[in-house]
Amino acid sequence: MAGSDSNFLLGNAQGRHGYPIVYCSDGFCELTGFARTEVMRKNCACRFLHGDESSEHAVGQVDKALESQQEYQGEVRFYRKNGNPFWCLLDIVPIKNETGEVVLFLFSFKDISESYGKSQHSSRRNSVSDVTHHSRKTNRPPFSQAMSEEGRLSPT
Repeated sequence: MAGSDSNFLLGNAQGRHGYPIVYCSDGFCELTGFARTEVMRKNCACRFLHGDESSEHAVGQVDKALESQQEYQGEVRFYRKNGNPFWCLLDIVPIKNETGEVVLFLFSFKDISESYGKSQHSSRRNSVSDVTHHSRKTNRPPFSQAMSEEGRLSPT
């Protein structure tokens, strides 16, 4: 069962050719309609989810967060493989190793289409440039400390 918490991917923060996706969850595949084999090794900035109404501002903010290795949160208009748009609350979290070096990026995707449509005025909902975002430096523990006893990422 795919819940909003299981829609995620991991990108290699040390990739020489961009930041390749090294893992994507079943929930991410279900949300976007892409098979895991279609997603692996693509850049984790997820340009393959962009379409006509995706904001260039949001694209720039994601790129900036990756380059500066900072956290990011924003509402982004993405498109499924079948072309259907959806509003997504995107969270990006850099994951550090035991020496404090960023080794992975955790991307979390939450479909907010239903609540977004109800909470926005129609003029704002139709605006391509209407994106909220939040970038901040991360003080998260190293990756080895962020693992729970079951081997899953902790929410810290």
